[in-house]
Amino acid sequence: MNVLKKIRKKIDDVCVNGMRIDGMQHLLIGLIMLDTLKYFIPVVWAAAITLTVLVAKEVVYDKLLKQGTAEWHDVFWGIVGMILGLF
Repeated sequence: MNVLKKIRKKIDDVCVNGMRIDGMQHLLIGLIMLDTLKYFIPVVWAAAITLTVLVAKEVVYDKLLKQGTAEWHDVFWGIVGMILGLF
């Protein structure tokens, strides 16, 4: 039982401290975008478009237009969502 508590604590730590709500949103967007696009176009193109949108949001919208904070871990979580969307 103690092992399960340690595992749960580690998962909570990753989700709360490492990922945060913003990371979860990027993960979901990456997953939903790739999963939707792959039904209409080849998976390689779907992944390329999804990655382009994820990076462009951080570079153009957040950094250049100063509408948010450009954080590369957001792109990382979006890529994790893309990987999950492949399955």
